[in-house]
Amino acid sequence: MGAWGAGSFDNDDAVDWLADLEHARDLTPIDAAFAAVTGEGEAGEADASVAIAAAEVVAAIDGRPLADLPGEIVDWLASARPRPDPGLTERARAAVQRIRSSAGLKVMGGEGDSAEWFGHIDDLLRRLG
Repeated sequence: MGAWGAGSFDNDDAVDWLADLEHARDLTPIDAAFAAVTGEGEAGEADASVAIAAAEVVAAIDGRPLADLPGEIVDWLASARPRPDPGLTERARAAVQRIRSSAGLKVMGGEGDSAEWFGHIDDLLRRLG
């Protein structure tokens, strides 16, 4: 079983996704993360973890980053220089809302503190506008 915590980057899936982002020069990994949870069917825990991480990147692009944003994202933002995009922000918000409304995929498999997890998700939604 992999690592899991309540924070947006406190799980193996989100951390592994950062490697994909580091090598990207565009928004492809972010768009793919949102597509995985907003399409037809039920999103899995791994897809949800990745979409939450991608939404954190969008919040940072919009100038409202997580206080302890991973260095990989800071470096990617400096090199890729993405610009704020209301459509991207809306896709991020829709993805996070879908994950939250599915009761956090039963709070990501029953691990961790649900109140803490919902607190992180609600903060992310506020930062996404």
